[in-house]
Amino acid sequence: DKPILTDNGKLILDYMQKNLDTPMLKARDIAEGLFISSRGVSGSLRKLVSDGFCEKVGQDPVVYALTEKGKNFVID
Repeated sequence: DKPILTDNGKLILDYMQKNLDTPMLKARDIAEGLFISSRGVSGSLRKLVSDGFCEKVGQDPVVYALTEKGKNFVID
C-alpha cells in the first residue's frame, strides 16, 4: 500500500495543525519552522493540496490553509 502522506507531508500537516492560530502559511514559513528546504515543502504542499488536506489561498504571496480534512486528519 502506498502511504497516504510522505514523511515531509506528515511533518507539514502536523506543523499546520499545531499552528491553527496562523490559519494561512507560506511555504517559506513552513520550511523555516521545520528546518527543511522550501523546495521540499513546495513539492509536499502540492501533493497535500491535490489530496485535499490543504488548499492554496491567494496568489501573491501564495499561502496555504488546511481544509477540514487536513484539520481532522490524525497523524500516526
